[in-house]
Amino acid sequence: MDDHKSIYLKNAIWLAILTFLEVGIAYIEISRSGQVVLLLAFAATKMMLVAMIYMHLRHETKVLKRILFVPIPAGILFTVALMYDLPFRWVM
Repeated sequence: MDDHKSIYLKNAIWLAILTFLEVGIAYIEISRSGQVVLLLAFAATKMMLVAMIYMHLRHETKVLKRILFVPIPAGILFTVALMYDLPFRWVM
């Protein structure tokens, strides 16, 4: 198998494993905020895998790779806002 094909295959397997773990988090008896933290960690990991492999950022300069970290403060702000709404229970 070609080197680039094996990299894509390994990345796809990792993404599938992380997706499976994300679905499994719903069935674990942990607090809601713990679930949110785990899901956000998995989402960030998957984002980096996709960006580095499928968007070919692993071949770019360090400056371009660092640009990925600019939106992180916005993500932290979103997480804090989301944690504030966790105690709310939707009634249907």
